Amino acid sequence: MTSRRALWVGGALGLVCVVLRVVPFVGAHIGKGLDSYDYLASSHAGFFTRDLWAGDRAPGYPLYLKLVDRNLHVAVVGQLVLVTAAWLVLALMAARATRDLRLQIAAVVVVLGFGVTLDAVQWDRVISTEALSSAFAVGFLAAVLWLRERWTGPRVAVAVVLALLMTALRDSNGTFLGLVGVALLICVAVRALRPRVLVLAGLLVVIAVAGTVSAGIGKRWQEPVQNVFTMRLFNSPERLQSLYHSGLPLTLGQVIAVQGRCVAATPIPPCAKLRSPAFYDWIQDHGREAYIHEMWKTPATTVWEPLSHIRESVGTRNRVDIASGTYEHAPVSEALEKVFDVRNPAVAVGWAIALLVLMLVAAVRRRRGVWVIATAMLVATYPHLWLVWVGDAEEVTRHSLLASMQLHLALLLGTVWLIDAFVAREHAPTS
Repeated sequence: MTSRRALWVGGALGLVCVVLRVVPFVGAHIGKGLDSYDYLASSHAGFFTRDLWAGDRAPGYPLYLKLVDRNLHVAVVGQLVLVTAAWLVLALMAARATRDLRLQIAAVVVVLGFGVTLDAVQWDRVISTEALSSAFAVGFLAAVLWLRERWTGPRVAVAVVLALLMTALRDSNGTFLGLVGVALLICVAVRALRPRVLVLAGLLVVIAVAGTVSAGIGKRWQEPVQNVFTMRLFNSPERLQSLYHSGLPLTLGQVIAVQGRCVAATPIPPCAKLRSPAFYDWIQDHGREAYIHEMWKTPATTVWEPLSHIRESVGTRNRVDIASGTYEHAPVSEALEKVFDVRNPAVAVGWAIALLVLMLVAAVRRRRGVWVIATAMLVATYPHLWLVWVGDAEEVTRHSLLASMQLHLALLLGTVWLIDAFVAREHAPTS
């Protein structure tokens, strides 16, 4: 438990965090993009229909809009409340996991400081999944820290519910959590974790499978795979030739006309118009197999590409204020982003490598502490970025939001927790 002094300081910082999120929110407009209208349309589907649970969009956000009766003002206020609460709870749990009093305060500072950077706050006013997705992801991390204190059924249930909500919002979240579940199962099998973790791991895998089934029935994979073909694979002469061998039903002129762009049968900015029913049928019938074949043929490229484009996924911020029309003005958050949000890929990678080396030293010296969770987050960042990269070629920066948050929290909290492991006395009181 944290001391009273840490609670007072943390409470004051929490109040500042709330103010820094609310003030820009009040002065901004409700933001919308193309996805917003899709979610609103999906929210009209009947509650017990396939169009809602296995439709063109993951069911989570349409359900949320249905819950608030499509009142966009209520929707964005709900997002603000949930995401702010998630960051406050994570700050509390990060402090509770830290033993040294000074470092408890440092843990609160890095969590709340990062939580009010512009990249974190700019989604609160947007009718899209990003705000809720980040809220439930941050809440899931807080639940994991809570489970570390004491493993109980109700705490496992909280973590599972948050994982389910993440998956319901974005299919990629479910895929990543499925990988986490498989990793936990392996750790239990090699006796690195206790058997009690099996329940959580198994449920994460089940949730991932359910999300995959929903996406498969709704054919939500088709457009992202289509984007990868037209925006990436068509730009490579070698890959294009291989696709022709796989039956790609487009002429070279059609390919050249759409290279590097998303496509649609009807004009949808910024996509190129491509009226070729044979192409869309081929994507549906053979697209996944052809894509997997291309990745398998070029394993080095498949592994390296996400890292070679890390500036696009981690080193860039979406201009949501302009793109969605929120016109949010948050100068303090923009300034804090320069402190807590590492945009230079070389610095981020170098920091991560240095932390992993120090974490290995801590393991060799048998230093106890929650730094192990930060280690797992760091190690899992590459698979997360890889899933996002291979999953879609459009708006990689936006789709990488949670992976970027995961990396930054691992770097910030990992640094605090490693210092705590080396400086805190083994049996020092924390309350």
